Amino acid sequence: MRSTIRLRAAAAVTLLALALTGCGSSDSAQPTTAGKGSSKGSAAGGSEPDYTPTGKLLADSGFRPATNGFGFQNYGNDENPANLTADTMRTLFGDSVCANTADGHCALIPQAEAWMEEQNKGMGAGHCYGMSVTSLLLQSKQLDPAKYGADSAAKIDLAGNQALQTMIAQQFVGQFMPDVVAGQIKGTPKQIVDKLVELLKPGAKETYSIGFYKRDMTGGHEVTPYAVEDKGDGKAAILIYDNNYPGVTRHIDVDRTADTWRYETASNPAEPSEPYEGDASTGTLALDPTTPAQKTHQFAYTAHDAKGAKGGAPAGGPPVTVYLDGNPIDHGHLLISDDKGRRIGYLNGKRVNEIPGARFVDVKANNSTYAYEPDYELPPDTHFTVTVDGTGLKKADSTDVTILGDAFAVTVSGIKLAPGAKSTIDMSVDGDRVTYSSTDAQAPDIEIGEAYDAADYTFTAKQAAVGAGGTVTVSLPLDRNVFTVDASKSGAAGAIGVLMERVDDHAARTFQKDGVTVAAGASAAFDFDGWDGGGTSITLTVTDRGTPTTTQLPAK
Repeated sequence: MRSTIRLRAAAAVTLLALALTGCGSSDSAQPTTAGKGSSKGSAAGGSEPDYTPTGKLLADSGFRPATNGFGFQNYGNDENPANLTADTMRTLFGDSVCANTADGHCALIPQAEAWMEEQNKGMGAGHCYGMSVTSLLLQSKQLDPAKYGADSAAKIDLAGNQALQTMIAQQFVGQFMPDVVAGQIKGTPKQIVDKLVELLKPGAKETYSIGFYKRDMTGGHEVTPYAVEDKGDGKAAILIYDNNYPGVTRHIDVDRTADTWRYETASNPAEPSEPYEGDASTGTLALDPTTPAQKTHQFAYTAHDAKGAKGGAPAGGPPVTVYLDGNPIDHGHLLISDDKGRRIGYLNGKRVNEIPGARFVDVKANNSTYAYEPDYELPPDTHFTVTVDGTGLKKADSTDVTILGDAFAVTVSGIKLAPGAKSTIDMSVDGDRVTYSSTDAQAPDIEIGEAYDAADYTFTAKQAAVGAGGTVTVSLPLDRNVFTVDASKSGAAGAIGVLMERVDDHAARTFQKDGVTVAAGASAAFDFDGWDGGGTSITLTVTDRGTPTTTQLPAK
């Protein structure tokens, strides 16, 4: 039997903004996978001119886009670059993210696997943050360009360069590490310029990239500032390397008197640029430090809570993070409610946040046509329900929802969200029970991953069917080794598949069974206690209208 969850060292502060999509993210607290960027890494083909400053340079780090910037353009995932892997996760976080390290390889705990998958999905809209930071590390000689096949960043090829692709991905997620967030410099446009004048010096101990958003926090992007030009009349230009425009100097214009800024960029230089602008009230400019990300970090979701028996979890741990994955343009919205009726998410097309300690985590996608759903952070030890709302959809969208907690990862995937339809996910605080319902017929996959002292487990109920208005509950009780799919209120018959994965300190075991018939009103229970102890069978009990039928399923 599973006993107390393994007490790994948890972060004293959590990985803020753990969910990211596109080039990065920004958090915004308010109390009251389809179209993706090119991963070809080709040089820019647009007619964007190389800006030449004519005014006095108030500061200059010595960085130059033509030499220190990459010769290829910002890229996405469409050609399957080497993003995060289990080994990269181990580099980032150490052995705390590994269920085992047999043969020198890291088998990830469920929470780390879910986190990694979300990060990799996010890079589909661009790797701008990773490119900006990696170029700074190469320019400052903290990275050797020879390791990546050339004597300077501008000469390094991206195609087939797994070492470089992995490094860019590793730096991409650095923006969400607590020390980076703590070192971020925010301010009005004038304050940002003044700070850059102070910071941009040759051989500076710390270097910074700059992130910006539109007023509605969409289209975020990360670039490399390297000089500040005085343009007279209280105006200045921040000279930058924009990885959407290889080899050329770009500039962010700042009116210090009006305290405003403006920039134009495009995810594809061959297409029309998109205007960005802000003022002292928008909070859409920030400087991100490079150095704090260059160390081994603590991964927050490593079983801070000891939950060996029902109802026995002490309070504390990191926030619960909720992700929605769907079409980056036309997708549903989430509305998350706690037991007091307080909400965070979208209500009638507008954001609302009534839950103390909850917050939105906005994405950077650097494409004005993208409107990614923000990710959501909620206080730990809070029971909530998630409504996936298809109101406003133009067509059906394949939608996934992932919920990441201290010692669990839950995913409901393959929701065929139709215009006007709604799905609801009601999850227990410990993540050991998930109830799914829908206003129309659905058959999603429901996955529960949990971390324990002896082993880590991932259980998936595939094609868990419900009829319109029906519910299905998948549970993995903390005090016994029985995985249950309760379709007693589903309103739909189904042939479910079950996938069980167990990883301990030495090896991994997998059990899979497809086509388990569960009638409408029935339930299926998989007793894996013997298998968990090394046995070769799993007991399946299907109960239909009060009559149980037991079958022994062979298992390796």
